[in-house]
Amino acid sequence: MLIQLALGAAIITLTVIVQVVILGVLATFFGSVKRWVNIGHKMVKNVIVMVISVLWLVLGITINTWIWAVSFYLIGEFETIEKALYFAITTFTTLGYGDILLSEQWRIFGSLSAVNGLIVFGLNTAFLVELMIATWGKTRNKV
Repeated sequence: MLIQLALGAAIITLTVIVQVVILGVLATFFGSVKRWVNIGHKMVKNVIVMVISVLWLVLGITINTWIWAVSFYLIGEFETIEKALYFAITTFTTLGYGDILLSEQWRIFGSLSAVNGLIVFGLNTAFLVELMIATWGKTRNKV
């Protein structure tokens, strides 16, 4: 169990670093185009920035699921990288079809992938909300 927890903590740390770097690059990009967004057709430019942002965040999620897939493959839980990737995607996204399972020896390790997915998706959601506020401004209900 301790090996699962230690390895899981190391992978969670790595994937959070990856996602924070992805967010940092995106924040830098937004900082460099913020003035451009506010000139001219703001709505169209906001849509472009949001689409680029979402696709960039999906790249981070993709890298992170590959990290988990390679880990599952290297510990010998799957005989092909395709099965490892499929399991990693369904677990990281917390979809969990349940058609492929880890052995008893690595169940906790697999669960940590789902915990990691929640963390990464939470970071991405918070970033996108802040980006929307920064680009579209705060809307206030007038009473």
